[in-house]
Amino acid sequence: MLAMIWSQLRHRAWRTGALFTAVLLATTGFTVLTGTVNTARLRVVGDVNANLRGAYDILVRPKGARTAIEQERGLVGPNYLSGTFGGITQAQLRAIQAVQGIEVAAPIANLGFVAVLRTVPVDLTDLVDRAKARQLIRLDPTFLADRGLSSFRKTESYVYVTTRPLLAPQNVQQAGGTLRYPDGSTRPDDPRCPLAVLEVQEDGTKLPICTTSVVQPGDGDSGEGAPGFTIVRLLPDGRFEQFGATIGPQPWLVVPVVWWTVIGAAAVDPAAEARLVGLDQALVSGRYLTATDATQPAEVGKSVPVLVADESYVDESLRLALSAVPDAAVADLPGTRSDVLRTRLAAVTVAARGERRLDAAALRGDVSRFRGQALVAFNMLLQSGLPEYRTGSGDSLAPVAGAPDPTRWTGFYRVSGGRFPVFLNDTTFRSLNAVMRGEATIAADPVGAFDPGRLHGNSALGRVPLETYQAPEAAGADAASRTLLGDRPLRPSGAPQGYLVSPPLLLTSLAALPGILGRDAAEKSISAVRVRISDVHTLDEVTRERIRRTAEEITAATGLDVDITVGSSLAPQTVVLPEGKLGRPELRLAELWSRKGVAVAIIEAVDRKSALLFGLILVVCLLFLANATTAAVHDRRRELAVLACVGWPRSRLAALVTGEVALVGLSAGIVAAALSVPLGAAAGVRITVAQTLPAAPLALLLALLAGVLPAIRAARAHPGAALSPQASVVRRRRARPSRTVLATALRNARRRPGRTTLATAAVALGVSAFTALLTLTWAFHGAVTGTLLGDAVSLRVRAVDTVAVAVTLALAALVVADVLYLNVRERAAELAALRAAGWGDGPLIRLVAYEGLVIGALGAALGAAAGVLFLDRLAGGIPPAAYAVSAGAALGGLALAGSAAVLPALSVRRLPLAALLARE
Repeated sequence: MLAMIWSQLRHRAWRTGALFTAVLLATTGFTVLTGTVNTARLRVVGDVNANLRGAYDILVRPKGARTAIEQERGLVGPNYLSGTFGGITQAQLRAIQAVQGIEVAAPIANLGFVAVLRTVPVDLTDLVDRAKARQLIRLDPTFLADRGLSSFRKTESYVYVTTRPLLAPQNVQQAGGTLRYPDGSTRPDDPRCPLAVLEVQEDGTKLPICTTSVVQPGDGDSGEGAPGFTIVRLLPDGRFEQFGATIGPQPWLVVPVVWWTVIGAAAVDPAAEARLVGLDQALVSGRYLTATDATQPAEVGKSVPVLVADESYVDESLRLALSAVPDAAVADLPGTRSDVLRTRLAAVTVAARGERRLDAAALRGDVSRFRGQALVAFNMLLQSGLPEYRTGSGDSLAPVAGAPDPTRWTGFYRVSGGRFPVFLNDTTFRSLNAVMRGEATIAADPVGAFDPGRLHGNSALGRVPLETYQAPEAAGADAASRTLLGDRPLRPSGAPQGYLVSPPLLLTSLAALPGILGRDAAEKSISAVRVRISDVHTLDEVTRERIRRTAEEITAATGLDVDITVGSSLAPQTVVLPEGKLGRPELRLAELWSRKGVAVAIIEAVDRKSALLFGLILVVCLLFLANATTAAVHDRRRELAVLACVGWPRSRLAALVTGEVALVGLSAGIVAAALSVPLGAAAGVRITVAQTLPAAPLALLLALLAGVLPAIRAARAHPGAALSPQASVVRRRRARPSRTVLATALRNARRRPGRTTLATAAVALGVSAFTALLTLTWAFHGAVTGTLLGDAVSLRVRAVDTVAVAVTLALAALVVADVLYLNVRERAAELAALRAAGWGDGPLIRLVAYEGLVIGALGAALGAAAGVLFLDRLAGGIPPAAYAVSAGAALGGLALAGSAAVLPALSVRRLPLAALLARE
């Protein structure tokens, strides 16, 4: 039998060579590409492991704290802490800490937002005309936020500079309301000119300077109070003496400008925070918090030890327009009542003298400046909720906007004449509640400052929101928004009801909570616990199971909401921010939310993708082998029938066919194993001998699988077929020719449904892989990527996939060409009859080409649909661009089938049509 197998292979050298080439191409490609993808996978896993961990592995929040959007999309919001105030008890914290395998469980108690009253010095020395006896400088402050898109113009203030002597009142006798001055003079305290400073005029008379800062009805409604008024004397020696200042005369004129803002405050466990992020190593001045830093008695009320962030994270700036009041209006100022003065000054036209600009850097938290220029009261807290969203087009998020009600906070902020942070006047995206304790003031006592940039525990790509130390921000999602923002991200303003809010960057110790909130409230004041698990270095299955079991134990022990955040990465969500009341237009933003489980999804997706793409090579090769072997058996049916006549049993007939294809497959596998090492080296991939060992068995298995059905068909050969002429089969199948070439091609495609289906499947597999390859970038912007980690990894895995798809398409083209060539051989007599009926070479060539295009069109349509479905499974969603790409891939598949049909169509010219007709 071996001699006969070898004889058959030699006498059909073209067919043997085609089989050998197909197996060699598939096996070599599979071996080399598998080695390549193993290397690429190691890089992927290495990238994932290098960016595996954020600051914590598990996030524990109060029951029900997870929002609907987070639940629906598998995300953790960037501002998850800003709307959570308490909900986890000290007992639940101890239960978490008792779970085995936890390296650190760091609690954080979100207190809310404290209003910070700071004064910013503004130098006006260069605006003073030293030749004038008296002058009045006007300051018009405008606060800007949202990269300058939102603005609020505050009430103007004035600086009165005089060279005349000034007398300040020493005391007030409440009974008689009499003011007494250092020179012994007195005057009644007039409510229209209260606590007046007297200016000694040129003629010796003393006139009161009635400032504009007297509060009138309606001043408090806007939270602005009355216009400020500063009185300064220019001394004969050129120095400036500012009345009401705590320092003496200075060589320059510097006036304080009030700047209200808000900043988040929270309490932490200092020891746990040091282990989690190295907070103790991030100090830039002062000392670190201790576990015993409780609320302490102070001169007035209590004081709370706090750490202050040396970064404001508040996107606010102040623009001061400076101008000079006309001398005529200033000349009448002494002695003019406050109400009259305000009316008169509001009507004059001032002369612009330039402007000053200050940004949020003036609000940095250096301890010395914070202690000297800031007033923070922990018994006045603002607590905001989380934004609510509506889902828009393309799964965009639209936060629900509301109207501001600034009058609610007028009584809340009675400090400094009832003024409050100006951006409380802007559009609201969060509910806002005031929490005010009726006891004495609880003031912040800054003991140290820290730099959030020095903290550790966050990778650049794989991270969860570390919002205790990071300001949330959102970049423009389209060109118009990026232009409006000046190509800078949107950051929080000093508005706790805004969409983006300042993180808690005033930190105190948990020990201080009873003194701030009361003992009962402090017991259940923890807002979140960030858990870091010990010995997590890679994302293998054992580690993943250990993390999962730890999360389950926390849930069982506490009943709280638990999110596994290890392996997360930031994923942009499109947010359509409605226009604001203070001028900001609508913005489309890309906000980074944390998608959970990205690292696991990437590794699994790479494995799925590679296995499927490389498996397609083997499948298409199997189709080619099955078709070629089946055709060989069909051509040899008379020969097999003769062997059956001489007594060959069915098993031996089947073994003959199986042996032929097995020998070809095994030979190709051995050659493929030998070629894999040098080809891998040429591709820059190290292929080991161990990796080449499966090549021969794999090729043999392919050949045996492809030969199963042909062998069964050979075993069923009937001895009577040896006596029936081969041409009779053709005559039985001949039908009346259709009127058109295309109709004939369609009929021919239906005559061999099995063969047509095989070729269609090969094209469909190639096109589906091609579709997935072309849309791989969009797929990695779905659930698998579209994250910082996924985008970085996706760039590492494309070259291998491209080669795999190219091999698959090449094999698919071979299948189509082989099917069409076999059809031409089988229908040679029919083609001869059509030539005799008057069909020329052109119609006959088109007939074969159209049959190839019919196969290609059907396979391309099925393959494009399958590619889109594969993409959906790979990335968890179908990007809109995938449909356009799949259509392009389908056209490419159609062109591939058309190209594969060229040689079989041209072979019609070489058929001995005259001899075929004579045989008929």
